[in-house]
Order: sequence, then C-alpha cells, then structure tokens
Amino acid sequence: MKIRTTVNLTEAHKARIVSRNEPFPQRICTFEISPEKAEIISRLKGVYKLESTLDGVIINATEDKYSNDSLQVEETYGYTPDWKVAQEKIKLMDILAEAYAAGTVSEGGNIDFALDIMAVAAARREIILENNLRIEADRARNEEAERPAKEARAKADAEAKTERERIEAEEKARIDAENRAKNKAIEADKKAWIEQNGSERLKKGYAMGYNCQKIYEIERAQSVLGIDYIRAPDAEEKDRSCPSLEALQEVERLKSVITKEAVVVWLRHGLSDEEEGCEAVKADPGTFSKHYFYKVGF
Repeated sequence: MKIRTTVNLTEAHKARIVSRNEPFPQRICTFEISPEKAEIISRLKGVYKLESTLDGVIINATEDKYSNDSLQVEETYGYTPDWKVAQEKIKLMDILAEAYAAGTVSEGGNIDFALDIMAVAAARREIILENNLRIEADRARNEEAERPAKEARAKADAEAKTERERIEAEEKARIDAENRAKNKAIEADKKAWIEQNGSERLKKGYAMGYNCQKIYEIERAQSVLGIDYIRAPDAEEKDRSCPSLEALQEVERLKSVITKEAVVVWLRHGLSDEEEGCEAVKADPGTFSKHYFYKVGF
C-alpha cells in the first residue's frame, strides 16, 4: 500500500541533509505502508483522503481535513478514529521530515515506524486524558463528600455572625442610651446653674436658644477657680521646673476646692502667641468643661 504525504522540511532539516551530500526530497512524496497500518489509517475518513489509481489505493495525506474537536469528527463522518492521529501535536509530515534529516528514511521507503510514533503519542495523550478525568472525578467526589461538613460550617459561621451582630447592636444601644442619659443630665445641670448663677447676658442668651457654651464654661469655672483664671484652649505648655512659691500655694488652694487636676506648668508663649513664656497654674474646673483654665502673673 502506498501513502502520499507532505514532507515539511525546515531550514535546520535541510542543513542536516546537505551535510550528508544528499538531495532534498520532493515536498510531496510517496512511501510504502504495510496493509495493517493502511487498514488502520484508511478508517480515518475525512482525515486522509483515499484515491484509486492503477497502482491500487493511495492514501493521500497531503491535506489534513481533521477538526481539532474529535466529537465533530464523529458527528460529521459517523465513526470514531482508531488513532486520533491528527489530534496529536506531532504530525506525520513533521515526523517524516525529522526522519529524512536523520537519514533513516527516503522516498519510496516504508514508514510504518512514523505511524507507530503517532500511535504512541496518541496513547500517551489518552493516558493523560484518563488521568485528568480521574482527578476531576475524584475532586468532584471529594467535594460531594465534604459538602455536608462545609454546609454545617457555613451555617455555624452564619449563626455566630448573627449572634455577634446582636451582641454588638445591644452594646451600641446600651452605650447610646447611657450617653443620652449622661448628656441629658449634663444639660439639666447646665440649665440649673445658669438660672441660679449665670450673668444676665448668659441667662438671656441661653433662654433665647443661643449657643453660649463658652460663656457658660468661663463663668462657671471662674466661680469655682477664681476670677483670674483664663480659658486658653490653644496654650502651648511644658513641664515647669522649680515652680515659684506663689504658684505652689495656688495649687494647694485649688486642691481644697476642686477634685480635678491642678498643676504648675510653663506656657511657652504665655496665654497667646504674642506673649513671652511664663509660669502658670493649670486647672481642670470639672466635668462641665472640656478645656483647662490657666492663671498667670506669679
């Protein structure tokens, strides 16, 4: 049986042939093939074309009519090839080109070996495919076996998350309620002090709905600390070394009238950026104010 096929020589193949002082083969060559191999490859209808000649049947492999989708081959031609020959990366023409370059085949010779190479490649591909299918099947079985445990974990996680959110919401509600009660008590204390002790300006402004927090803090702090204490939220201070006797005596006096902080400090720029540094007594008048008050001039 004869087979006609293309020999796909590269420049590297040609160089090896030239080195042996042999002529290049024709691009399309005819070779011998055993009846057994011919029977196998002749069943690849649509892959290789069969031609009747005076010399008998010739398998024309110069045109590859094979689709990369083996299912399409089966649907189109109604059979599954014994060898998925054209599915392999190693094509018949490439194998023959390598054999020509190696000097192991010439035109008219038997090329059963080439089909054997293709069969080995096909078998190797089938093994890899089977292994991949088995791995995928094992993975699917494992996922199915693990699904109840995963679902249980997911349910437990969701329940735990719901419980955490409930606890966090309750804690937030508790804190919000405490803050509202605290603010309500602070506002009630503020209102009572202003009505009883505030200046006319403070009383009237507060009653008319104006924000008089600064005036309120100053008046109430001075009523506790003394008229000389100034609200200075932007004062830049540092520790005071070797404080004066007068400042120390002022701290002692404050500790008898307030429970909050009272300490001698040094103001880098006095009570404003334009003044020189000076000694001061720093006092926290109480919870009604968020600012410290300072007395200077010792």
